Amino acid sequence: MLRLLTSPLLAVASAIVALGSLVFTYVTNPFSRYTIVDRTYRARFTGEALRTIDRNDRLVVRQGPAWKSLAVYATGLNILSTRYVSSPRSQATTVDGIIEDIHDLRFDPQRLLLISGDHFSALFVRNLGVFYYPMLDRAIPGSEQDWRDRQTVYLQTLGYALGVFDRTDDLSTTIVATGRRAATCVNFYHYPSDTLYGMLYSLASLRGLEPGRPAEYGADVHELGTTEAAAALVERYGYSLARHYRTYRRRLLDEHAMRVRTDLRVSGAKDITERRSAFFDNVVLWKTSELAMKLGIVDDDPAFLRSLKDSVLEIFWLDEAGHFLEDLSPEAVAGRYYSSDWLIALASGFLDPADPGERHYFTRSVEYIRRHGIADPLPVKYQVEQRAHRQVPVVRLAVASYGGDAIWSFWGMEYIKTLVLLHRATGEGHYLDEAGRHLAAYEDAMLANGGFPEVYDADGEMLTTPFYRSIRQTGWVIGFEQAREMYRAEVHSSSS
Repeated sequence: MLRLLTSPLLAVASAIVALGSLVFTYVTNPFSRYTIVDRTYRARFTGEALRTIDRNDRLVVRQGPAWKSLAVYATGLNILSTRYVSSPRSQATTVDGIIEDIHDLRFDPQRLLLISGDHFSALFVRNLGVFYYPMLDRAIPGSEQDWRDRQTVYLQTLGYALGVFDRTDDLSTTIVATGRRAATCVNFYHYPSDTLYGMLYSLASLRGLEPGRPAEYGADVHELGTTEAAAALVERYGYSLARHYRTYRRRLLDEHAMRVRTDLRVSGAKDITERRSAFFDNVVLWKTSELAMKLGIVDDDPAFLRSLKDSVLEIFWLDEAGHFLEDLSPEAVAGRYYSSDWLIALASGFLDPADPGERHYFTRSVEYIRRHGIADPLPVKYQVEQRAHRQVPVVRLAVASYGGDAIWSFWGMEYIKTLVLLHRATGEGHYLDEAGRHLAAYEDAMLANGGFPEVYDADGEMLTTPFYRSIRQTGWVIGFEQAREMYRAEVHSSSS
């Protein structure tokens, strides 16, 4: 009799737990209609003045094993569930109309966070310095209200991240809201190489120390209104940022070899791939250190920056192949692996196409990309081969091409910017011609998809599998706007 009763009771209990988990996931999603999540750091423009309220002292960071498991569960459930929910299309019939719709959707200062969109409800902090680095480019046109929204949502997201990590001993790739003013920090899939970079880059950009673009072009059409607010954040959170920098550098850097350690796995923008001392991670280490010095968080050390840069270039540049080595794993070294996230060298300012001594890194890499069709039918694939065995298990199961031969729109924009800047430096028309073709192809794709998809498959269709679907309207469109404006400015300059 007891057994007969136990089985239904267990079923009921399991159903209650499952329902409770679903409700929790919904109400702690900052983008759901009935979310309970509150903003502890707020910014608002009143006329020309920017007002901020910092109540991050009310934040609670929940780091127990149960909370971390729940945070991972909620993040995964959001990704899986949205695969079979409608993916809203912009109804605009022009590229500029689609851009406006995406801005309204993604750059909403009433929301807690700036995210890529759709199923990514948590804050991947790297976004601030990688995928959203053009947010404060003052040469990108738009209404004054749109410009205020861009500044506000960028500032509020940074303020939230700083408040959370002020209360943690370590950095993580991701912050997941787990209550009204509660957050849990988790890693997908390892300790992050670029979380501190994301915070420092956005902080420098908000202070006007980073221009949010790889090179000057055109004329500024907006005035930056966040410098005082950013200075206040440095004042309040500088100590914890310095603490995290010391731990980050000590953890990642092999001081003898002057590169990221090869015995440590870290997560960067291509976190779905298991790598050892990736070129991306080394460049980010260099830029993170430069930003910490620029912001006055640590002492200036130009000799260290020079030594690290020289070492990275010597170790990773494959002159015979004409590209940067992806990482220092035995497999990558033996196969001379290429990966398109080398383009972080442009976005970060690690290398400059205008410098005659550094230009060959770009021209040779472009030759390699052309030779292997990496920019066809859209720029750019991470690489020609899928290399599914290099992906973390869950990604290998759900969408094996994600870190392989899929086309990433963000890196595609960086490639187009590279072409524009190579035309500026060399005057060779084929660079500008190719940039124009790629921009036109992306415009066609935007109109066909009703948005600016995050990722395409190798054939140029919006990436979709039984377990995953690309974000249709990602805020990464800000990078397209920047690439388009750079192209237009170059065409005007070369024809005048």
